[in-house]
Amino acid sequence: MNIYLTLPKYLTEWVLHDWADAQGVVRFPRGSAENDVLEMMLDKLGEDEKPAMPQEGQVAIAVPDFKSKPAPYWCVLSQDAQDILKHVIMVRFRVQLWDDLYRVEKLSLPITNSIYDWMTRHGIEHEEKSWEAIRQMFFRQRKAYRKGHKPSKRQI
Repeated sequence: MNIYLTLPKYLTEWVLHDWADAQGVVRFPRGSAENDVLEMMLDKLGEDEKPAMPQEGQVAIAVPDFKSKPAPYWCVLSQDAQDILKHVIMVRFRVQLWDDLYRVEKLSLPITNSIYDWMTRHGIEHEEKSWEAIRQMFFRQRKAYRKGHKPSKRQI
């Protein structure tokens, strides 16, 4: 059983590259935050309901078979629960982006090329729109980090 999410193109490419199996279905690791959201928020399929069918451009995410919620019956995710799962996926993306690129910046290397390299390593096409979204995300993270980590006068 699968659920289907609509994500921004760069996030779709990243999640498929880093988490999808040979059939293109995303399978999050056991114990991951994504699977915790699924376990907590999956609803039971109604007697008259049919499982969701994929729409163009959606990502297929495998529903794990939890002891308390067997996948054939528990495979419905409300819109609110989908939004929470999307948020968790985005947080993981941002953490990986920051973790990988802040080191590059500390070496005083050009961040422009580093972002393109990072995109390549994570299966994201070199499209200007995706690059710009990722660049802005990184710069916002850097600004927030610098704002929150100013040395005190005692440290100077």
